[in-house]
Amino acid sequence: MVIITLFIFMPMLSVNAAIEMENTYQINKNDSNISYIDLSSYFNDYQGCFVLFDATTDSWQIYNKVMAQKRISPDSTYKIYSALLGLENRYITSASSEMTWNGQEYPIAEWNANQNLTTAFQNSVNWYFQSLDQAAGLKTLEDFYTYINYGNHDLSGGVSSFWAESSLKISPIEQVEMLQRLYINDFNFDADNIQTVKNALLLSSTADGNLYGKTGTGNINGENISGWFIGYVETSDNTYFFALNIGATENATGSKASDIALSILSDMNIWY
Repeated sequence: MVIITLFIFMPMLSVNAAIEMENTYQINKNDSNISYIDLSSYFNDYQGCFVLFDATTDSWQIYNKVMAQKRISPDSTYKIYSALLGLENRYITSASSEMTWNGQEYPIAEWNANQNLTTAFQNSVNWYFQSLDQAAGLKTLEDFYTYINYGNHDLSGGVSSFWAESSLKISPIEQVEMLQRLYINDFNFDADNIQTVKNALLLSSTADGNLYGKTGTGNINGENISGWFIGYVETSDNTYFFALNIGATENATGSKASDIALSILSDMNIWY
């Protein structure tokens, strides 16, 4: 009876294992360049992970390897690449990126106004980037995310929501790799378009350098269950790329992820 039961459940176990493997990004790096660090004190009641890449030393620091390799929805962090596609296809340009608000009332007051690329990033305006995606259409979007090798490339969730706790998934380690590729224009896109995206991501500047970043919040059934903050810090002699994600049954937001990441970066003497 036990043997029969095992055979009955083996196909299900195989399917679950395949799904888990598909949703895990296997880190393929020289272990000598990776330090696994303990940052648990920063996360309190959240599950969390942090990934940092130091471009000068070609080295990584990772907290919570398992979570850092797990592919999850990018939420609003995907907007970096939505903007890039919009620029490449000239739905918007660096000189002309304004879109007119259609008058629909949104729950976030800042969304209820005309937007340009900078304000759309600052306020994470969903309708702005959804408009860019709708202009492109699903086939162009699928080709683009496959070309740039973004996460699992899966846009089956539909043009308006594939990125929002839906089909498209990416790991925190891949988020950092994507930012590196964006920074050096490994995609071979128009250099002006790459710079336009970088400019729109600028959050703060000091005498010591510049901070670029994008938050993201995942919401299911009215609860904020995932918070992202990804970006990079430019100093006079280095660039640091980072991604932080938190998860919980509630109150896991991009804003909270940003607070935690900035505390970590400050204690690492990278950003103050």
